Amino acid sequence: MSIKQPIILGLKVTNHDTGAALIAGGKIVAIAEERLCRVKHSRNIFPALSIDYCLGALEVKPDEVELLVIDQVRYRTQESSLQILRNQVGNRFKNAKVHVINHHDAHAAAAFFCSPFASAAVLIVDGAGESVRDHLGVLGTETETLYRGFGNKIQEIQKTTHIRGMLGFPSTIGIGKLYSFISNGYLNFGDYNEGKMMGLAPYGTDEILKKYPFENWFKEVGNHIVCNPRIIFPGIEQVKGVRQKLHWRGQLLWLWTKVWSAVGYFAFERAARSRAPLITKQNFFSDVILKERRRGKKDQLPQDYYSAAAHAVQKVLEEVMVAWGKKIKAVTNENNLCVSGGVGLNIDANKRFLDDVGFKELFIQPAASDTGIALGCALWGAHMILGLPRFYEMKSAALGRSYTEEEIKSALEKESSRINFRKSADVATDTAKLIAQGNIIGWFQGGAEYGPRALGNRSIICDARNPKMKDIVNEKVKHRESWRPFAASILSERQREWFELDYPSPFMLLAAKVPKEKKELIPSVVHVDGTCRIQAVTPESNRPYYDLLKAFEKETGVPLFLNTSFNDAGEPIVETPEDALRCFLNTKIDYLVMHDYVISKHG
Repeated sequence: MSIKQPIILGLKVTNHDTGAALIAGGKIVAIAEERLCRVKHSRNIFPALSIDYCLGALEVKPDEVELLVIDQVRYRTQESSLQILRNQVGNRFKNAKVHVINHHDAHAAAAFFCSPFASAAVLIVDGAGESVRDHLGVLGTETETLYRGFGNKIQEIQKTTHIRGMLGFPSTIGIGKLYSFISNGYLNFGDYNEGKMMGLAPYGTDEILKKYPFENWFKEVGNHIVCNPRIIFPGIEQVKGVRQKLHWRGQLLWLWTKVWSAVGYFAFERAARSRAPLITKQNFFSDVILKERRRGKKDQLPQDYYSAAAHAVQKVLEEVMVAWGKKIKAVTNENNLCVSGGVGLNIDANKRFLDDVGFKELFIQPAASDTGIALGCALWGAHMILGLPRFYEMKSAALGRSYTEEEIKSALEKESSRINFRKSADVATDTAKLIAQGNIIGWFQGGAEYGPRALGNRSIICDARNPKMKDIVNEKVKHRESWRPFAASILSERQREWFELDYPSPFMLLAAKVPKEKKELIPSVVHVDGTCRIQAVTPESNRPYYDLLKAFEKETGVPLFLNTSFNDAGEPIVETPEDALRCFLNTKIDYLVMHDYVISKHG
């Protein structure tokens, strides 16, 4: 006799990348709020749409939810996730027990409980999580947490925190915060655009690293690795929000804020110094001085010095992650590693866990950023709170709901004055021919992928053989910087023939060198350093997408094509048929393929 599985709702209700995940009847559905509200990263937008989406997808009523789990970011006393939840849902989930869990615990659950491993080391690295007290009683912000997962349990081993003053992090920061500070604060890419810096880094030289070697950027303190917050450059005052010319009322307000910040920080620092004198002493790190001013939005890239800055901090991040990898491997003696937190999206660092640390198996949560927190909350509830046995392995990231034939046809008919559409008897072969002819295809199938990567359900695809295709896609659709690379989707059984990578890369979270004899065959997906980000596709993970790749190989002899997310620059990936049609009609995508329908524009 089977035991009824409890219905569990996981939520991220505050800060960026809010969303929901629901476990019911042995099924999981999860989505980021941005996909529904159409505001990228949905900062401080309560996931009301995501909740309704998940409940509707699994046909669950609010009063049927038995457990509701949310995470906490920053101070519980200052920004209570529980209070936000209560204010928004009232008595809607009246039969659910509510648990608030630590931010990194949610990341860890999303990593380990989605992995295929019975036991594994679990490494969480992000910019900033919850504010917690360390073993000395010092309040700090978590940035790295080490765990070991075994069976249906996760055990914390060590947490690294950093003292946070009123004006930021005065003494040390984590690698995620350092990376985002250079990306946004110095290179001016904006919030949550660290991927741009990763793409810029290969254009840079060692100019800055020669002047400021690794020891200037990070240090090992005990069992912890801490980074340098003292990065100085012309224009840094603007980044910190200090304005030199203010109206007199503004000057008074600014001065008042500075005074109270100084008073509060002095008391805070005094208490902290008595407990943690090493990392709060003055000049624990010396200044790293970047000679060029903060990059202006209109400054064109790649430019030598800014590229060197990106290169330096990318290499610093890789070294820090290797150091963390060696530490957690030594303490757990595990051959399997699970990774989550925003830094888990760094493809070059991920590969070094295999190449330089010695892990044999690797699982990186495809929604490694805070997008994956809601799923982590739900899985923490299932296993750590309710003690349920493991029941899930993430073989596919397609956790969104599928759209019915009726929904597809309804959306098409609403736009019938602007489009032509026909149903294909062999959509894989028909689409492969269109790609081979040089067309850009919007590909919409099944449930949307969870996380920031399009993996063949909400993708824009085109022929990587055309050396101009990267520029064509940018001009017609993506409207993004020309120096940023595109990824490739490839038949999994052909991966080793085309890339110097033996390990599977199902979620586009690893990159590898392209052999010399292959580079000229697929120039539009080869980056300046000779690498390509890879998604290896199996029939088990995504049958329609696999069939399309097989058909394209039959048509061209090449088992891969360029794959990028189905969205225009600055907007979230499309979710609904209506979203897909809107993006198709507002860009120069040549054809939209939605389930078995091949769609073109009038005229």
